[in-house]
Amino acid sequence: MWNLLPIQRSRISAQSVSVPDLPLSSSFFDAVNDTLICTFGPSAEFHCIEIQEIAKTGEVRLLASWDSVPVGPHPDQIVDLHYFPDTNSAVLVLSGGDIVSVLVKDVDRTDAIVEIVGSIDEGIAAAAWSPDEEILALVTGSHSFILLSRQFDPLAEQKFIADDLKNSRHVSVGWGKKETQFEGKGVKGMRDPTIPEKVDEGVQSAMDDGRVRISWRGDGAYVSVNSVDALDFEARQLLRRTIRVYSREGVLDSVSEPVDGQESFVSWRPSGNIIASVQRVLDGDQRRLDVIFFERNGLRRYEFNTRLAPQEPIRDLQWNVESSVLAILLNNKIQLWTMSNYCWYLKQEVYLHGAEPLAFMKWHTERPLTMILGNENCLEIHEFAWDLLSGSNSPPNDNGVLMVVNGCKLMITPLGIANTPPPMSFRDLEVLETPTHAAINTSNDIIAVLEHSMIELAQWSLVSNKAKIRDPQVAKSIPLTAIDKAGVARQIRFLSRDTFAVVFDYPGYSRIVILRLNSDLEHDLIYVEDYNMSIVTMATRTDHRAICVELANAEIRQVCIHSNVYDREEIISEKMGQLPERCSTIAQAIIQDRVIVIGLASNGRLYANHQRISVSCTSFVVTEQHLAFTTAQNLLKFVHLTGAESDFEVPADSAVSVDERCRSIERGAKIVSIIPSKVSIVLQMPRGNLETIFPRLLVLEGVRRSIDKMDYLRAFTACRVHRINLDILYDYNPELFNKNVELFVSSLRKVEFLDLFISGLTNEDVTKTIYRETLPSTSIGYKFSGLSIQEDASSNLQPDGTTKVNRICDAILEVLLKSYRDTHTQSIITAYLCKDPPAIESALTLIANFSSDNQDKLASAVEHICFLQDVNKLYDYALGLYDLRLALLIARQSQKDPREYLPFIESLQKVTPLRRRFLLDSHLGRYDKALVHLCDLKYDEAGNDVFNEVEKFVVTHNLYKNALQIYKYEPVKQYAILKLFAKHLRSNNEFKEAGLAYEMLGDYADALESYVLGTHWREALAVCSMAKLDQDTVQSIAQKLAEALYEARKYKDSATVYLECRREPKEALRSLCKGFFFDEAIRITLQQNLPGYLEEIIDPALVEGFNQITELLSDCRGQLSSQLERLRELRLKKVSDPMSYYEGPEESDVPDNVSIAPSELSTSASLFTRYTGKTGGTAHTGATRRTAKNKRREERKRARGKKGSIYEEEYLVNSTRRLIERINETRGDARRLVEGLSRREMHQRAVEIQRRYAEMINSIKSCVVEIFTISERDRQRYDDDGNMYLLPEQTIPTVEEYEKLNILDYN
Repeated sequence: MWNLLPIQRSRISAQSVSVPDLPLSSSFFDAVNDTLICTFGPSAEFHCIEIQEIAKTGEVRLLASWDSVPVGPHPDQIVDLHYFPDTNSAVLVLSGGDIVSVLVKDVDRTDAIVEIVGSIDEGIAAAAWSPDEEILALVTGSHSFILLSRQFDPLAEQKFIADDLKNSRHVSVGWGKKETQFEGKGVKGMRDPTIPEKVDEGVQSAMDDGRVRISWRGDGAYVSVNSVDALDFEARQLLRRTIRVYSREGVLDSVSEPVDGQESFVSWRPSGNIIASVQRVLDGDQRRLDVIFFERNGLRRYEFNTRLAPQEPIRDLQWNVESSVLAILLNNKIQLWTMSNYCWYLKQEVYLHGAEPLAFMKWHTERPLTMILGNENCLEIHEFAWDLLSGSNSPPNDNGVLMVVNGCKLMITPLGIANTPPPMSFRDLEVLETPTHAAINTSNDIIAVLEHSMIELAQWSLVSNKAKIRDPQVAKSIPLTAIDKAGVARQIRFLSRDTFAVVFDYPGYSRIVILRLNSDLEHDLIYVEDYNMSIVTMATRTDHRAICVELANAEIRQVCIHSNVYDREEIISEKMGQLPERCSTIAQAIIQDRVIVIGLASNGRLYANHQRISVSCTSFVVTEQHLAFTTAQNLLKFVHLTGAESDFEVPADSAVSVDERCRSIERGAKIVSIIPSKVSIVLQMPRGNLETIFPRLLVLEGVRRSIDKMDYLRAFTACRVHRINLDILYDYNPELFNKNVELFVSSLRKVEFLDLFISGLTNEDVTKTIYRETLPSTSIGYKFSGLSIQEDASSNLQPDGTTKVNRICDAILEVLLKSYRDTHTQSIITAYLCKDPPAIESALTLIANFSSDNQDKLASAVEHICFLQDVNKLYDYALGLYDLRLALLIARQSQKDPREYLPFIESLQKVTPLRRRFLLDSHLGRYDKALVHLCDLKYDEAGNDVFNEVEKFVVTHNLYKNALQIYKYEPVKQYAILKLFAKHLRSNNEFKEAGLAYEMLGDYADALESYVLGTHWREALAVCSMAKLDQDTVQSIAQKLAEALYEARKYKDSATVYLECRREPKEALRSLCKGFFFDEAIRITLQQNLPGYLEEIIDPALVEGFNQITELLSDCRGQLSSQLERLRELRLKKVSDPMSYYEGPEESDVPDNVSIAPSELSTSASLFTRYTGKTGGTAHTGATRRTAKNKRREERKRARGKKGSIYEEEYLVNSTRRLIERINETRGDARRLVEGLSRREMHQRAVEIQRRYAEMINSIKSCVVEIFTISERDRQRYDDDGNMYLLPEQTIPTVEEYEKLNILDYN
């Protein structure tokens, strides 16, 4: 699909300086200095050789000149010229046998040094340097093959002898040949297919020039020599062409098989797989001129017909440096051939300006598509680029038209209509000459073909049916001399449907000519403009109103058709800017009235105006909305054309799995066409075959366009075909969907389509999640489809709490139940079941209402609902509807054993309706409903009251509240239920509620027992009064309550009972002091006028409390200090020597008789292994060797936090947290103790407690941040499957200041 586009043509008039009229004999590209080295002479009149250097600016510098010594009657001829930029020297090999080294003059040498470094008496017939410039291969006049080093030391020498032909015994099995095809059981079919019908002897061509030629393989490992061998037979002598292959060491590797009519040309493809030569067949009916190919072993591989006259002389045959183009030099032109899918295409025929015959050609050594050709007095440098001859990319004319040049045939394929694979084509256009360039207009109905001498215009039509589309026919020919008499036409482009531009080259500048066609294809020249430099390429703007022109200095100019104030069209030329470097391929797009020029340089850099988009681009295409390009990393990327070029967002290579703008493609694939209306891109693989893909981004663009047009069927079909989440039909524009639900339902037509949409709904907004990146970046933040793009994608709840799925299902159900109840029953069921939660009862109710007369519809509905939901669940729901017929239908769709459900259903049919409902609800676990039905039953089948059954049912299923509600108007039954409830509460240790229930029932004994068990002393003593118990019993109960409260650490309540009920102030004071309520104890002592208890009870309690708090603070201080020191030691060890920290063995896990010293064969445990208990061998498979017992053992280790284990740090941090909690809990006790000590004049003890507590608080505050700050790496853990997770961050405990007494805060 790719063609060679001529992007530059330079002509140089070459003349000798030292001696006049010396012919130009050879040239060489100097890739380092970007200059051209040319040699002149010798001629018949002057035996002089001259070397010149020609710069890009046209400046000529004489490097050297000298007189050559002729050998015999003919002058020396230059066999080979090679220039070495590193030594600034040139080596010339002359046919007379001399090898001349020339050190050219430079700043250090005023005169060139010419030296004959070697001479061969027999003369030199051919010479060629190896690609690495280290070995010179020569063939002498006496048919000797010689290899010389760069210092011209002999490396090897071989004589061409007839025995060389025995080196290779060629055996061909004829793969792909006609002779190997099956032809039946006849005599011919039984012939050995490996033996051809005619065996070539290698008869020399009648037009053979008798020369010897040499060609190296691209890596310099082998060299091929094509020479003539004289073979003596008994009856005759045969001259045969033979290609010998020698290794780099000069050892003969193989010789070619004999081919009749083979000529002297040989060119080894740089990639190394084939050797090209020429075969001329002049005898018989098949007179032709072929290019043939050999493998390295000498076997002939395949060939192609050059389509030339059999007598056409060929001058040379050369591959370009990247093995993509084969050039054939003829007398007056050069043919450029390429191969794709093993089919050879004639892409260009290059002519030298003027009528002079061509003398030589050479490819550039580094630029693969740059070549030089010339004759005796002029040179031309031609540069090409790979280009696509394509049609419009803008709908509705985006048919993906591609044109492929193949000689005098233009192969045309509209990929949007028929994806015809190469080397075939959909239609062909026959022209008179090989096209230089071609273009098709915006409506795909006019094709302009630029040829060497004319422009041919063809008409075509793509409107009719695909089968009726005919081949385009040439309708008009325009001689180029009628447009421009002196220039050389190079490129052609359409501006609009009937306007096209042609580029003409002149020496030093280019001219652009614009012509307009009428309905009869008659042309008018409407615009001409000259540029002061060469035009590189042109491109049509995406709106087809202008073309952009790139000049040789990377300047971009635009020529556009503009309507003036009088509605007359005029053409305006203006400068649009400058690309950072010259680009061989450009495209132009309009973005919000701004012109953006996209350019691809030969080095793979892709630019949008001055902004670089990519550094490894291999191909690109531009549409009105997107820039699509491929990269050397085998990725296809999209860039949204919105905003300025500096705002273009290019997806990263790593985003291939998460970003729809980037996807992987086959290695070496390139874009050849994009068809937005079909949301497809056509890629061509390196071997030539085509592949059509549908990028997710283009598909989504098509879906959005269809939704905007309310073409829901087209949008749905695209989503279904390309596996797009169907939620986008709603999420893209919810408001539009809600207004057109009925249109949506009617558009989908099929029930299956509607079911597919409903069943795939989710509460996720896909326009903000999986398809978010496909929106242009400038749209982020604006109100799109009634929702803000920056909102949380999961916020799909309306103010009324309904979710997106439920809203859609309700809207569809409203339409279906209104107008499609009979035809869309399946969709109605689907909508019910896809709600969240599923409305199973509504769906079953709908099915249950079906008439029994329509059994097919009923069975179909049951089958569908069983497909959507778990049939066991549906069976239970059907039973819950008390519809045994429906339950039976569903049970038949399940895997249930009929012996299980049939007896159950039969038993239900035998009982009364209320009893049946009770049994069904009990079976389904709906005990509250079952209780209602049982209570409504009143009497059983035998006529007995069912209240006893109700009581058992209530107790069994804990339905006390339900029963109380049911019997709220029947006091007797309600009290019976309440008594059962009270008993239940006491058994569950809910003593207070149980006591209240017993009080309500008037059962004071059980109420008192419940209150006492729950230590509810106030309620218990009140019940004692209500029950009018005697004083001894009350005192006994009070004593029991006081002791229980003391044990429960409710010291104030215990003191109250002792003081008010037992009248024991001494015990009351002891309880208060035990709880550090010294102020209350002092108050009671003085109020009861018991001053003796101050020294007897309160003072000793104060001293005991002082000792208790002092001991606590001392223990906490020591624990904090030791744990902080150990924690710092562990963390320092973790940083300085992590391997030792994580690998240290636990001594308790190692038996006494096992050495734990490491050996050379032992493997260290990693952090991963230590935290998961896995070995390296099981880490990747997710296998675990830990049993449940080992897991429990690991948890115990974590809880112990043994010193030296990996859990020690975690244990120390948690232990410190517990210490802080303990200090905070005792803060109030310490405060009350300090106040009590002060009141009893124990000032020193009070001061000491306050000081120590404050110091403890300050110590904790100084290190709390350090202790509880753990790095993210230290929080990393691995689960049993090898997945890493993070432990939750440690919250830093709050440590408040200790409130000191100011009267004591003076020390």
